[in-house]
Amino acid sequence: MNFLDEYDDFELDEAISAFSASKGWDIAVRYHDLKKRLGPEERRALRTVSVQAILRNAMAFLGSASKPKTTGLAFWPEIPVNAESVELDLEETISESPLLLRGRSAVVAREAMVFRYQKERRFPLIIALDTSLSMTGEKLALTAVALAVVLLQFPDDPLGIIAFENRANVLKLPDEMAPLERVIERFLDVPAQGYTDIEEALKSALKFQSNLRKKQSRSPVTTLLLTDGKYTAGRDPAYLGKKFSHLIVLKLGEERAGADLCNDLASAGGGFVRDVVELRTLPEAMVQVIHRVLRQ
Repeated sequence: MNFLDEYDDFELDEAISAFSASKGWDIAVRYHDLKKRLGPEERRALRTVSVQAILRNAMAFLGSASKPKTTGLAFWPEIPVNAESVELDLEETISESPLLLRGRSAVVAREAMVFRYQKERRFPLIIALDTSLSMTGEKLALTAVALAVVLLQFPDDPLGIIAFENRANVLKLPDEMAPLERVIERFLDVPAQGYTDIEEALKSALKFQSNLRKKQSRSPVTTLLLTDGKYTAGRDPAYLGKKFSHLIVLKLGEERAGADLCNDLASAGGGFVRDVVELRTLPEAMVQVIHRVLRQ
């Protein structure tokens, strides 16, 4: 059986038309349903089209947001490759050179000179995204765009990603250097299940936070939780909010049933709630949240 045999006449025409015309967004929206009926090669092809469409949408939303800079001192060979505004620090160079420190003239090799530089500050970040059955179709594709916005903005930062339904699925470890296309592929292939266990997702996020604090002791760890606030598995997760150093909740949907939990988690976690009433506004809301985090 090949790709063409998977569809009836109407679906086949629609699928071929969309694929041939490179209507990637239509494929991204339908990918979760289509992949169940495709062989491995065809599934990979449609997944690639979906990822490309998601990244195009994310780049259109992203705009520009500059990260705060941090200042450092280093000998010439130790200056980071991504350093900016590199300048000789004469006082530090003198203090490091015994001859200069005693006021004697000496030739100092560049390798022994101390330079001051700036570089973008690294942001430890954790994202937990709801991928339960309520988040399929266009909702899942829009969530993928929001995830891509974060990946594009923080390409070299320690970023941990969890997708959750009735269990937590680790899509990316904080110290893993995975291409963003690969991460989006993993997100698209997470199976949507019928239950939502926010408690399990937050427990997994706390493990990431603990590991990041050990490695990034000076930097606060921000956690972004994307949820409607309604859990159908696990315990009430409100007790976990206070364990986060900075928890931001993007509350999805217009239903108020989960609003109290979202507010309780964000308040206890030293963050805030960003309401996303319509899912089509999620990528834009994510951009605004990122800008606010960077300003803080």
